[in-house]
Amino acid sequence: MGRMHSFLLKEGKLHYQGSIIDHHMNRILFAAILIAGLLVPGGAALEAVIGETITLAGSAPGATTIYLYMTGPNLDSAGVPLHNPSLRAADGQFTTAKVSSSGRWEYKWNTAGIGLDAGTYTVYAVDRAVDRRNLRDASYKTIPVTLRTGGITASFATEEQGSLQVTVQPYGSRVEIDGEYAGETPLGISLPVGRHAIDISHEGYSPFGMNVVIYEGYTTSIERTLRPIESPTPLPTTETIPPTPEASGWVVALIGAALWVGVTQRH
Repeated sequence: MGRMHSFLLKEGKLHYQGSIIDHHMNRILFAAILIAGLLVPGGAALEAVIGETITLAGSAPGATTIYLYMTGPNLDSAGVPLHNPSLRAADGQFTTAKVSSSGRWEYKWNTAGIGLDAGTYTVYAVDRAVDRRNLRDASYKTIPVTLRTGGITASFATEEQGSLQVTVQPYGSRVEIDGEYAGETPLGISLPVGRHAIDISHEGYSPFGMNVVIYEGYTTSIERTLRPIESPTPLPTTETIPPTPEASGWVVALIGAALWVGVTQRH
């Protein structure tokens, strides 16, 4: 396997650091690996043939979700999600990757069938859902990726892909696709063409599930707000009526004695 180079972002600038790992919570260490038999070049940029899959991976201690988008030829300057360049990051549309409990994240970027032209693109990995124009308070990493056409691409069998955009509130809802954990909302992900079972849940809300059909080159969207689980209405309390006090034995005896005396006097 080829060497892996790590790229450390600090204050929005790219610095090649070899194998240095930064332990500060507000920085993102981003390792980009180009698969399909290619190696990461010695510099910062990556290169691939359109139709190949690029695995983006790294660590983001303290973050729960990484938001991915790109800029490049004929794309919106504020950024577009990796899985569907026709959407806009400025509209809150991002490709997302879940950060594991160990602080690692990974996203497999399939460059086939999404309408990208040959050229150089800049991929952004950000710790919050903001577009390129609103990165002032964000921790992020950028890396240039050059996509080119290749004369041998016709010999590769690529799986037909579409994409799914899940915009379900409250954000942070858990998304499972075909029974497997896929991430948290808002979620953008590439999927094979065909029918898929989607289940969405969040603590304190009623879960939601549905089947969707993914079409090649198109994005299927789910937009919904989960319904809070209502607390059960408390049962009405039963009023307690205090018992009627009963005369004690000596009071009854005195009353009986008085009645007997009265009867005797009459006789």
